[in-house]
Amino acid sequence: MRRALKVLLVEDSEDDAALVMRALNKAGFDLSAQRVHDGAALAEALADPWDAVLSDFSMPGYSSLEALNLCRTLHGDIPFILVSGTVGEEMAVAVMKAGANDYVMKHNLARLGPALLRELDDASARASLRRAQLDLIDSEKRFHAFMDASPFVASIKDHDGRYLYMNKGWSTAYGVASELWIGRTDASAQPGSGVMSGVRDEQVLADGAITETIDEFHQPDMEMSYWKRTRFPFVGASGQRLLGEFSTDVTALKASEETIHKLVFLDPLTGLPNRRLMQDRLSHALALTERSTQYGALLFLDLDNFKTLNDTLGHDAGDQILKQTAARLGSAMRAHDTVARAGGDEFVIIIERLSCMEDVAANEVYAIACKIIGLINTPYVLNGGEYSISASIGITLFCDTRCSPEELMKRADIAMYSAKANGRNTQMMFDPAMQTRIATRNALEADLRQGLKRRHFLLYYQAQVDSAGELFGVEALLRLQHPERGLVLPATFIGLAEETGLICDLGYWTLETACAQLVDWSHDCARAQLTIAVNVSARQFRDINFVERVLDIVDHSGANPHRLILELTESLLLDQLESSIGKMVALRQHGIRFSLDDFGTGFSSLSYLKRLPLYEIKIDRSFVQDVIDNANDAVIVLSIIDLAHNFGIEVIAEGVETLAQRDFLLRSGCTRLQGYLFGRPEPLAKLNYGRFTAETVAFHEPCAG
Repeated sequence: MRRALKVLLVEDSEDDAALVMRALNKAGFDLSAQRVHDGAALAEALADPWDAVLSDFSMPGYSSLEALNLCRTLHGDIPFILVSGTVGEEMAVAVMKAGANDYVMKHNLARLGPALLRELDDASARASLRRAQLDLIDSEKRFHAFMDASPFVASIKDHDGRYLYMNKGWSTAYGVASELWIGRTDASAQPGSGVMSGVRDEQVLADGAITETIDEFHQPDMEMSYWKRTRFPFVGASGQRLLGEFSTDVTALKASEETIHKLVFLDPLTGLPNRRLMQDRLSHALALTERSTQYGALLFLDLDNFKTLNDTLGHDAGDQILKQTAARLGSAMRAHDTVARAGGDEFVIIIERLSCMEDVAANEVYAIACKIIGLINTPYVLNGGEYSISASIGITLFCDTRCSPEELMKRADIAMYSAKANGRNTQMMFDPAMQTRIATRNALEADLRQGLKRRHFLLYYQAQVDSAGELFGVEALLRLQHPERGLVLPATFIGLAEETGLICDLGYWTLETACAQLVDWSHDCARAQLTIAVNVSARQFRDINFVERVLDIVDHSGANPHRLILELTESLLLDQLESSIGKMVALRQHGIRFSLDDFGTGFSSLSYLKRLPLYEIKIDRSFVQDVIDNANDAVIVLSIIDLAHNFGIEVIAEGVETLAQRDFLLRSGCTRLQGYLFGRPEPLAKLNYGRFTAETVAFHEPCAG
């Protein structure tokens, strides 16, 4: 059955008022409501009777505390509930102490109906007791009958605190026969008797006002319970000053509130403050630095390679590591510091009350960070075994309250990633240069994404010639034609492209463009035999759809697969050798050939070289550069050439820049050459298709016809 309710809303937002109304309708109330948002309107509205007042915490030019004081002045005991979305726990408690009956957060309006119903029932009970108090003047017997029939634990004391009357509920609740306690005081209670202390009796009588408290106590052989006690002074039939009291068991309500608090503010796995409570604590720490001028510090901690360990040992083991980490961090902190779990394997530590001098404070927090790393490095015991893990910590100091909590988190996060970049298992203090590097990196990543979207990338081509100086192929090299920065070389962006995964899109775009060029050359008999070598990144090659994507691009373009060469590196192949061989064989069967780039710089091995379906080995430029002046480099180059010939593999030298280098390589049997001597990487329009001669050290256009 729905309950009629006349409620006054102190709320400046019509939308929030509508949400409150809808929540109360869903809770079973038939509403008659009025919304006000300032003191004048509230005072005018309070001239009418209301069942309850629901107030926002803060409105333009008006606060819930002002509204509360006005309600208590004009309407006495009317239920007053704070309904807010911004109030912190401390401010909510302050409003409760000022006389509010309860508070409900706007993100949890489902709690509003039960809370309001409870306060209406309590208000009804208080009104009944006050009416009974008046009746007591005429008929004390009738009052006692009411008290015995009520669901509350009720009693009456004289001005000295001696019990004059207790109802049946009192005897049941405290396990003491009421007739044995008449004339006694709470001060005479023995430990374990279950009777609550009455230390506030004299103050209540002196103030002459109704008071409400939540008290906790133990009954014999029972767990802690919580009682809501309401006390009111009154004058008895004979004119003596008396103290009435009724209590309600709110243990279940208290447990529910504690559960809600844990769900809202605590991490369920570790029991640490979660991100929401951490942000509140950080705001408090910032305010403290303003008052005390002492530095504080924010530490952002991330467990190194936790995902690998979690995937290897299982998520249950990962949870145990997180719990043990939380315990270790807690043991290293002072009582007024905060350890919170930000999510995943990330923890945030707020350290307060450091030195007022920045360098001293930095040394203090550095020592704390070193201690934390030592604690994390101590082996973790899981299922009888020991496992080691490390942590990277980013640190930022704060003493300037103009810096927001969000900015501090960002700085600590940047410093943490800098610690990871410096080898992990260490700590780094934030400095502005880090933020500059991050901003530069983010700008470059945005340029790469925009470049792909708006076709700002293009291919340059570097000539590859044979022993006669004839062009037989080119290597395709990626460039970014930035609309503002101009031409950007791959050394600037390839590493970031690998890190972000954009290298796959760039790699397939390069392949599509190269294939389109092969098709274009195929219509010219003078250039139809040219090959194009395309570099393949490690991340792209490990794409499970790599073979299918390459074949699809070649088929869709119509390019001759025998004119396409894919350049791979040794480290790329060795990482997953069997899988690499399988992919190469599948593509080789369709005519696509492979070149092993930078040969000799990695862990070259005959055992894998004989198994790989290679067409070509590329001598790294580092050996070619000093082949004339360094006997060791000359021996290495000769060995690579001899090795390639013995395996029946073509060999090409890159980085050829002088005639002396060219002549040495030709004498040594390397007849395929690439380098600045024959031309730098150029856009297609500037690519010279002519023939190189030693006499002119230049290309000559072929004769007409």
